[in-house]
Parts: sequence; structure tokens; C-alpha cells
Amino acid sequence: MDDRSWMYRDSPQGLRRMDYCNGVQGFINFTTSIPRNFTGGGIRCPCRKCQNKKYLHPDVVMMHLLHKGFMENYQCWYAHGEVYVSERRMEETVVGSTSSASKVHKAANNNTNTYRNMVIDAMRMNQGNVSQCQS
Repeated sequence: MDDRSWMYRDSPQGLRRMDYCNGVQGFINFTTSIPRNFTGGGIRCPCRKCQNKKYLHPDVVMMHLLHKGFMENYQCWYAHGEVYVSERRMEETVVGSTSSASKVHKAANNNTNTYRNMVIDAMRMNQGNVSQCQS
């Protein structure tokens, strides 16, 4: 996961910093590069008001983010194609790569069951503190 400290860094007098504006453009580029993010011509808006509940045109999402900022705890863009990876699973993969834990980890990442994936996506929408992401 990239350094996303730009998403929540305060700036003087309420003005947006250049790194924030560039980061928002990067977010829009990332999101629009994944076709499954589009629903009815729109993408989920992760601004403080919409909180990934509304699908809007990418230009409108950009304006929302520039004016309202990102919703709390959205460093991992789980609703836009990034995969949430808990610290525990990272340890299982790194420390126990030949153990049964890593086999379970690999089996848990099998994306062939669409109903299972929908439930996992819904669970991700309710995650509070996201520790690490993969894109």
C-alpha cells in the first residue's frame, strides 16, 4: 500500500494541499482503471458525506473529495478494488509459508464463489480500522 498520509493531513486555512489534489487524481485514475467499479456509469463516492453509499460520475466524486475530504479510515480502498489483508494474515504468509496456516490463507483467498465474495465485500464496507491493503 502506498503512503496515504496525504488523505487526512490538515492544511492551513482549510485549503487543500497539492499532494492532496494529486492524490485524489491518483485515486480517480486507480478506480476508473477497474471496470467492475462502474455501476450505471458511476463509481462509489468515498467522501465524508456519501461514505461509499452513492454511485456518482468520477468528475463528481473528484469534486466531492476536493471539497469534503475522504470518509474516516479509508486508507485501504476496499470498495474500489484493493484487497484488505489483516496483520495476522500477513504474519501467516511471511512466517509460516510452509505451514497449514498459509494453506488456509491461500484457500481463503479463492475468488471463485461469487456469493462468498459479495458477503466479504459487504463486510469490508463495515471495517473500521484497516491495517494494510494490497492492490
